Amino acid sequence: MIENKAITYSLLAHVRNSGTLIKGPIDVFVPLIKRTLHQLNMKGILKGESVIEIQKEANCMYSIDFPIPVLKSILSQIANEVNTNDNAQNFVIHNDGSFILRSFFFEDFEEKIQDIKRETNSLEKLFQDFCSIHNLKSEKKTTLFDFIDKNKLSISRYLSNSTPPNGHDYTIEAQFVDFFKKIPKVFDTIRRIYLGSIISSFLEYKTEDLQHDLELLFDTNFLISLIDLNTPESTHSCRKLIEVGNNLGFKFTVLNETIEETKSLLQKKAETLHNSFLSRRINAEDIYNACERRNLNASDLDRIADNLEQTLKDFGINIYIHTSALKEKAKKSTEFENFKNIRNSTISALHDAIAIIYVKEKRTKKIRDFEKVNCWFVNNSTSHEIYDIKEETRLTFEYQKETIKVDELLNILWLSQPRINSSLDNDDLIDIGLSSIVAYTLNDSLPKANIIRELESNIQKYRGEKITDKDILNISTRISNKQLRNIAELNKIAEKNSAEFIEKLKVEADLQQKVENQRVERFEELYKKFQDQVSTLQKAKSQVESKEELLKEKSKALDESIKQLDNKKDIENEKLNALTIELEREKEEKRKLKLEIKTNEKQTFVNSKLREWRKKSWYQLGLCIILIVLGIIYLFYLSNWQFDKLKTLIEECKTNSIVTGLSTFVIFIMTFFVLRNLREKYYNHSNIKAFKEMIELPEHLK
Repeated sequence: MIENKAITYSLLAHVRNSGTLIKGPIDVFVPLIKRTLHQLNMKGILKGESVIEIQKEANCMYSIDFPIPVLKSILSQIANEVNTNDNAQNFVIHNDGSFILRSFFFEDFEEKIQDIKRETNSLEKLFQDFCSIHNLKSEKKTTLFDFIDKNKLSISRYLSNSTPPNGHDYTIEAQFVDFFKKIPKVFDTIRRIYLGSIISSFLEYKTEDLQHDLELLFDTNFLISLIDLNTPESTHSCRKLIEVGNNLGFKFTVLNETIEETKSLLQKKAETLHNSFLSRRINAEDIYNACERRNLNASDLDRIADNLEQTLKDFGINIYIHTSALKEKAKKSTEFENFKNIRNSTISALHDAIAIIYVKEKRTKKIRDFEKVNCWFVNNSTSHEIYDIKEETRLTFEYQKETIKVDELLNILWLSQPRINSSLDNDDLIDIGLSSIVAYTLNDSLPKANIIRELESNIQKYRGEKITDKDILNISTRISNKQLRNIAELNKIAEKNSAEFIEKLKVEADLQQKVENQRVERFEELYKKFQDQVSTLQKAKSQVESKEELLKEKSKALDESIKQLDNKKDIENEKLNALTIELEREKEEKRKLKLEIKTNEKQTFVNSKLREWRKKSWYQLGLCIILIVLGIIYLFYLSNWQFDKLKTLIEECKTNSIVTGLSTFVIFIMTFFVLRNLREKYYNHSNIKAFKEMIELPEHLK
């Protein structure tokens, strides 16, 4: 299961590093769920009642838990992507969680997954060989992956209020990572697994409403790293946090007591700088090693201490000097009592208690959610993890603790703030995280500094003729590897019996020398074995690349054939389009012709109706004229066709009211009805238009 998770982490890192369409935090998980749907499809599962069925399959394939709300979002995104055609719904997710899976194919990463499996298996075998060289037997072969996953588990304490399980000593795993960090072929695999473990935290973290007015209170070890008196990796981590914090508008603060504690530490180191061979060999993060790396002497340390306030101001860090009230509260606090049990001095315990009280007062209340925290006590060590001894037995925490490590804070900021990727890229995140968990693990396994200093003081008394530098080197190695544990007892022997003390040191040094000789031989064997594995992998990779090249050539030839077919198809389509256009043109002309004929027929029909309408008026006019002519003929008839008598008869008719009235009526009818009606039908266009609109057309002309 752990190996499966390691493979999943490497795959997530690959998707993240190679993905060009990664826009949102869940996009990196989309290919994984696509593989799950493909797997369900291959099993013949075409529908389901709930997304829980998909969740179970995904958990089985990747050994990580996909929360249902996140999974639904991913599935909706996949459905929108694959269902581009309404007629082909390959994957449908309903509101009630049921789903339909018709045809879903996804094999984009199968070859890469096989490569990742080979690399993961090789890393496991290499770790087992490393343990064998150190005469150690790992309880289970996957502890290396547990160690790499350790940082994710530690940030889960802040994201999901849970605490990582304790009890396992990861010293050998940390030594393995530290040893192989200069061998890219091995370390790249470790880096990918680590990055994937952090990416998987997206599944359990909500990024909305992150507090931007955040204050960071720095501890002594942070300041030491910031001014480059720790390892280069620690300095990079702390300065990177300053850079990211500036970009996000954070406030940086340091207590006046922290400055005093830092100065005191530098002054003590300056006093013992020339007498510190054992300490610097045992603890890589000791100030002595930074002095050797930077070629600093005691005067340089004193100068750095004198200029500390100005140096911190240059980094934009504010110094808080009003600590009297905090100090009084801290002296009466349970934090102070707890710290006194784990600190080397009461002053150090009081300093840490003051810092915790400061953070609590800044928060004003207990806070459950990480994104709502407005103040943190930031350190670069593990020493604050157990300030509340009672709470360390819990598996979950209801409220956020006051302390956080640099790498944990950077990891969470990287998860929650996509815009900081320009100042904190994947490589920075990996280097900071891995170097931190290695350093924390190795330092946790070391004896307390005061015990080491006492042993070094005792050794210096007999250094030279009785105890050689080689002996001291071997002793420091045994302490670092936890093969020499009873150091306090050795110090007691040194006080009582110097001869016995020297003898025991000599025995331990000789034992380590034998181990070193055997280790050199085994490392040579391991190196040869590793070279053989690399050669085999390169050969396999070469074969895969040859196959890929052949596939590319075939694919290129296929693409060329497809291109030719497409060109031919385009030509045929152009011809078809031309014929279609011609056909449409002919259809349009035919339609226009039919419309023109129909229009003409309609006009002819209307004109015929118009003529008939006008004929009625002409008939009326003709009737009137006939009546008038008949009246005139009748008058001529009565006057015997003589004009003189006709004239006399007309005069008589004028005096006859009946004849006059009848004549007037006929003339009126003819003038104001017949003639006017006839005129209206020819010259009144609105009347003519109204008549045309009232004409009822035959069905074939409508």
